Amino acid sequence: MSTRTTTPAARISSSAGSRGVTFAGVLRSEWIKLWSLMSTRILLLLTLAAIVGVGALAVLIRYTYLDEIARNAREQGQTMTPEMMEQSFPPGSGFELYNLPNAGLQIGILVLGSLAVLFISSEYATGMIRSTMNAVPRRTPAFAAKAIILVVISYVITTLAGAATFLIAMPVFQGIGFDLDWSTDGVLYSISTGGLYVAGVALIGLSLGTLLRNSAGGITVLVGIFFVLSIAASFLTLIPGEFWKYVPQYIPSEAGGRFLSIGHTDGVIDPWQGGLLFLGYVLLFLVPAMILLKKRDV
Repeated sequence: MSTRTTTPAARISSSAGSRGVTFAGVLRSEWIKLWSLMSTRILLLLTLAAIVGVGALAVLIRYTYLDEIARNAREQGQTMTPEMMEQSFPPGSGFELYNLPNAGLQIGILVLGSLAVLFISSEYATGMIRSTMNAVPRRTPAFAAKAIILVVISYVITTLAGAATFLIAMPVFQGIGFDLDWSTDGVLYSISTGGLYVAGVALIGLSLGTLLRNSAGGITVLVGIFFVLSIAASFLTLIPGEFWKYVPQYIPSEAGGRFLSIGHTDGVIDPWQGGLLFLGYVLLFLVPAMILLKKRDV
C-alpha cells in the first residue's frame, strides 16, 4: 500500500486555484504586458508630442488667417468683432477657436487605434493568447481589462495633449485681441470629449483585433473606417437629391466629429446625437467581439 504525499508547491497551486483569478490581478497583468515594453512607452510619448505638434501648427494657421482679417479691418478703421469672427469661422465649419484642443486628434486616432488593434492581435500572432485564456478561462475579464487600460491611456494622453495645445493657443491669439481662456464657451467640453472620442476609437480597434485576429487586417479596417470612408462619403454629396447631402454625417468619423462640437447647426445632427451615434458604432464592434471571444477556439 502506498501513501500519497502533498508537496508544498502542490498545496500552493491548489490554494490559488480555489481562490480563482481576481479582476484586479487580470488588470495588473494586462497593464504589465503593455507598459513593460519600452517601445510602447516611447510610442505613447511620441504620440503625445505629435498631437500637440499638429495642434500647434493648426494654431499658427488660424492665427495667420485671423491676423490677416484683423489687419484688413484696422486698415479700414474697424476692429475685429464677434460678428466678423463668426463670418470667418461659421458654426459647424470645424474651424472654431474653441475646438483648437482637438486640432491634432487625427494623430491620436491613428496611433492609439492601431495600438489597440495590436494589443490583442499580437497575442494571436505569437500564440500568447492561449496562455492568457488559460489563465482567465472566462475570457471576458481579460478583454475587459484590456479595454479599460486602453480607454484610460487614450483618454489621458488625448486630454493632456488638448490642454497643452490650448495653453499654446491662449497667448498667441491674445496678440490680435482674442481673449481665450478656460472659461471660453466650448473649450472644456472640447477637451473632455476629444478624450472620449479617441477612447471610443481604441475600443473599436481592440474589437477589430479580436474579430480579425490579424494586426494588418485590423489596422487596415480601422484606417478605412476613420479616414478612407469619410473621403468616399464626400462623393455622395455629388449625387442629385437632398437625401445624399445628409448621409455623410452619419458615418463614424463624422458623427464623432460632430460630438466634439457645440451648439445647433441647421442641416447637421446635434452634438448629443453625434455622441449617441458614435457610441452605437462602438457597441456595434464591441459586442460581437466579446461574443466571438467567448465562443470560438483561440
